[in-house]
Amino acid sequence: MRKYIIRRIFISIIILFFVALLIYCIMRLMPTSYVENLARKRAETPGSTRTYKDWLDQLNAVYGLNENVATGFFRWLGNAVRGNFGESWLFGISVTKKFSQVILDSVYLIFTATILEYCIAIPLGMLAARKQYSKTDYAVTVFALLGISLPSFFLATMMKLVFSVKLGWFDLYGKVGRNFLSLSPFMQALDIAHHYIMPILTLTLISVGWLMRYTRTNMLEVLNSDYIRTARAKGLPESRVVSHHAFRNTLIPIVTMLGGLLPGLFSGAMITEMLFQIPGIGYTSYQAIMAGDIPFAMFYMVFLAFMTLIGTLLSDILYAAVDPRIRIAG
Repeated sequence: MRKYIIRRIFISIIILFFVALLIYCIMRLMPTSYVENLARKRAETPGSTRTYKDWLDQLNAVYGLNENVATGFFRWLGNAVRGNFGESWLFGISVTKKFSQVILDSVYLIFTATILEYCIAIPLGMLAARKQYSKTDYAVTVFALLGISLPSFFLATMMKLVFSVKLGWFDLYGKVGRNFLSLSPFMQALDIAHHYIMPILTLTLISVGWLMRYTRTNMLEVLNSDYIRTARAKGLPESRVVSHHAFRNTLIPIVTMLGGLLPGLFSGAMITEMLFQIPGIGYTSYQAIMAGDIPFAMFYMVFLAFMTLIGTLLSDILYAAVDPRIRIAG
């Protein structure tokens, strides 16, 4: 196992290097640029005596965009290894500081939605498998298909129409209410939680379907296994067969999926955050990418690649840990 982990870490470093190089090349080739927009604004400012090209040349020199791609990338890589990711062009503060300001909103949002997703999908998936081809199974299947089929922007818009416009239970958008600053700390926490209800429900409903179907499929496969038939033949109660034998083996592939949650927690839910204007990492990264903010976009994309590689490694380790039949060769 130790040799396997060391080898995977070494391979991940190589993959991360080439992913960072590819992302940097893409960012340099983006048609929109914050520097170009800034140069245009300064050139069009009343009283400006410098042309757009003069401003553009000066800003390119300041931000290092006058260098070729290879030189610029290795300069960025050298700073990144030391933990210096530069200053965000759009937000005017260091990239890491802006990241720390917005990441917790996304973590709270995604983590809560993920907990609800697992609490809903696994019991319903198992129930549908135990009652295959019954009305319960069909109802769960329809619910799962609706969750898989509905786009997040459509579901979020319908929820805003019903619960905000028609019923007036929630605000249309935002993280806090108008009187947030006048509330006590406890009431401020409740106000934030109240504004998070619809975004969390949106994320839960659009993601619960696939896990529900996945659990149902695995449960059906386990229930048709030889050792389950043997347990039933021994006269064990059906509840014990399901809870003690089938349930644990059904969770094996699901537990390995937990490694994939790691990048999801830090990637944010871009569309949902945009629709509800939650200032999380997804919404912030969208603003940075659209503005051509290379320092922030580079940090965000490479960070996601890093978390994905870590999540994949954790998935492999979890699979070997929860299933004793798996042995990873060194």
